[in-house]
Amino acid sequence: MSKFTDEEKAQLAKYVTDTDGDIFAVTNLPGIVGAVYARYSRAQGGFRETLLKEFIKDGNIDAAKAGDLIERVLIAFGDDSVGELEGTHMSFENMSILATKEIEDRRIGGSPIEQSTRYVFYDRRGDDGNFRYYRDAKVMASKHAQAYVETMDFIFATYCELVEPMKAYYMGLKSIDEASYDVVGDGVKRQLAELTDEKHKKAFSITYNSDIRTKACDTLRALLPIATLTNVGVFGNGRFFQNVLTHCHSSPIDEVRDLAVKAQSELAKIIPRYVQRAKPNAYAMATRAHMDALAKALFAGLPPEDGKEVDLLDRGGDAIAKAIHAGRVIHAQAVEDAILSEEDHLATALMLYPHLPHPLRQIRDVVRGLSEEKKALVRETYIGDRKTRRDRPGRALEAGYRYTFDLVTDFGTYKDLERHRMMTQSRQRFTPTLGFNMPEDLVRAGFAAKAEACVAKAVALYAALAGEFPEAASYATLHGSRVRWTMGINDRALMHMIELRTTPQGHPSYRRICAMMHDAATARSAWRGAAMKFADHGDYFWSRADSEAKQRVKEAALETKE
Repeated sequence: MSKFTDEEKAQLAKYVTDTDGDIFAVTNLPGIVGAVYARYSRAQGGFRETLLKEFIKDGNIDAAKAGDLIERVLIAFGDDSVGELEGTHMSFENMSILATKEIEDRRIGGSPIEQSTRYVFYDRRGDDGNFRYYRDAKVMASKHAQAYVETMDFIFATYCELVEPMKAYYMGLKSIDEASYDVVGDGVKRQLAELTDEKHKKAFSITYNSDIRTKACDTLRALLPIATLTNVGVFGNGRFFQNVLTHCHSSPIDEVRDLAVKAQSELAKIIPRYVQRAKPNAYAMATRAHMDALAKALFAGLPPEDGKEVDLLDRGGDAIAKAIHAGRVIHAQAVEDAILSEEDHLATALMLYPHLPHPLRQIRDVVRGLSEEKKALVRETYIGDRKTRRDRPGRALEAGYRYTFDLVTDFGTYKDLERHRMMTQSRQRFTPTLGFNMPEDLVRAGFAAKAEACVAKAVALYAALAGEFPEAASYATLHGSRVRWTMGINDRALMHMIELRTTPQGHPSYRRICAMMHDAATARSAWRGAAMKFADHGDYFWSRADSEAKQRVKEAALETKE
């Protein structure tokens, strides 16, 4: 016998998928469900009893009571976990690719999806007839405005100019009559002439066009500046959005701060109580400024070394051995002290890393040579003047992973790999000055000179802006520009990333980097490398041909069901 009356069931039916069973989903309670769960965690009855007893008044949800409860829990008790029980979807549109990283960097509680430069050509102009790239208001009001527009227009015009020629280049390498795909789904690749079913012929044509299109996208995205306007959709819980907003409010990038204001206004319409505390974080801003100044002072006059493309940092074995030997007496405590000292050196180097252009290995070497007073100053400055427990230092305190990679990759590879949640990544300021990874196909197709002209103009624009507008200068970075970033990761997460990102359909640039990371991990520990058995080091020129064909088979199966 049900514990709810027919009238109560009628009221509950709008909000739960089952009014009788012990397992049910909750629906139609945007902005309120977190409050119900918060109360339910301290009530004797279940969710439905709590909902009926405390939140439904005269047959309707008592929104005022829900709001008061959230206010009481979040403000009076500081129970942030309640914010993880309420979520919403949010769209950020016509924002720069640079700005997307500020949102996607927040790893916990949110799931972003970004418009793909691998599937979409950015050759459309906006309603105003202009190419779609971000125009920083301060730059546009400065003497650099004309140079900024002319440079971006040149790069976008070159990108657009090469879309059809690159498609033609790939069609010349593989015509539709020469191509073969398994669009039937029986494991046999067939050419178009071998197909008799009209549906299969249509699927073949769609697959071929997608194959050519995505190949051209993969190559030409190297020319796209990170000022390019794009879209990001995010599902996140209340705590996630509060953290994102606080981070963005505190950003040194004008565009990102503007996004925070607009996003908070919209989120306040859905989950107001969970984002009301988001505001600029004076602690974070002050700490960043102090670290910038300290890093520049410590490394003044020291030019950055070149560094490796993929550098798996050692565990400091040489330094540990020297420290133990210097002590003359070898005992357990001496070993422990030497290991701890080297761990401190890495953490201190990671504190300085985002504020410098130097490789992590070089920074660590410099840190080792600092006096104990200066090492302590770096750590004290990084931790900063914490007024409350919410004043949290940055991710350098996550140091201690089995693998710490220092990477110099093209920006496109960075943005595809940095989204993996189970790791710690930190980056240096994006610039086009570390060099450019020229796509081989642009060279073979005869368009290297056009690409090099774009790179030269991007570097010149960056140089012109960097002194007066150091943050906005980063918009001149191209997807093919090399950027320096570091990744701390454990065995399980590295296995997932390498096996996922070396699949044949992956972009050639990040497949290559992940293969190099796998080689480095294997060299350190053979059994760990062997455990990553699905790492694919193969070379696939038409990397997405098979995946496109499989997509047609899946689509055909859906049509059959309908």
